[in-house]
Amino acid sequence: MIWLLGEAAAESSESTKLLLALGIFVAVGALVFFWWGPFRRLVGRQEAYYDRVLRGSLLIDVSPRTVTLLQAAVMGLLGLIAYAMVSHVLAGIIGAAVGAIIPRIVLVMLRRRRLRKLEDQLADGIQTLTSGVRAGLNLIQAMELLAKNGIRPISEEFGHMLREYEHGMSLERAMANAGDRIGSGNYRLLISALLTHRERGGNLGETLDRIAESIREIHRLEKQIETLTAPGRAAARWMGLMPAAVIGVLYLIDAHDTEMLFTDDRGRLILLIILVMNLAGFLWIRRIVNIDI
Repeated sequence: MIWLLGEAAAESSESTKLLLALGIFVAVGALVFFWWGPFRRLVGRQEAYYDRVLRGSLLIDVSPRTVTLLQAAVMGLLGLIAYAMVSHVLAGIIGAAVGAIIPRIVLVMLRRRRLRKLEDQLADGIQTLTSGVRAGLNLIQAMELLAKNGIRPISEEFGHMLREYEHGMSLERAMANAGDRIGSGNYRLLISALLTHRERGGNLGETLDRIAESIREIHRLEKQIETLTAPGRAAARWMGLMPAAVIGVLYLIDAHDTEMLFTDDRGRLILLIILVMNLAGFLWIRRIVNIDI
């Protein structure tokens, strides 16, 4: 009798496990079915952004799908590392979230670095255009001179503009595309002046000289603003590093109580609040010292 009861209990346990597995399978299937469409749209928007930045702003021929797969790999890797370090599901989710934003941060940094180089090279590039025009070249030939003899990345931008023109696009449309692709007010100023010259005529050399002088003055003011706001940017960086330094000092003073910040739920909540407030202060200071002229 006892043997029969044990066998019945084992069969009941197996049935329970089977039903649980079936329920999990159905739940996962329903989740995939209802969220597959929004997920595909989200990935599509992400890849459209990658394509716009890589092939548009950076002029790098890299497939957006490659970046998406790399992003997924980084998310999984950081999620596993965070879960292994803290042994908490929330840590794994935070690690995966950090991995999701790393590619976008890298692209933003590359885009800003390229834009900074383009801004620094613009005045010299305009001087090259002016020299070509005064030597008897037309605007297209002066642009070809800059594309061949200029330094990267300004030579790449003008070369790309000329390739669009050679493939049948009007020069006005190619220059407008370049202004939208670069996203710089100084380049839009140059392009607007060139478009105005093509519509109304005039002395292109003098126009380019005035634009170059204006851009040099803008750069001088920007450098002056960077010098005046340097202490604020330094304060923001120190604020970002301060929590790690304080935790390190506390660990040297009292290691046991400091470890509770990472092992106890209340300690983790305190750390989360500290990180959020520190990030808010950092972004607030950066916004204050970011002056656009």
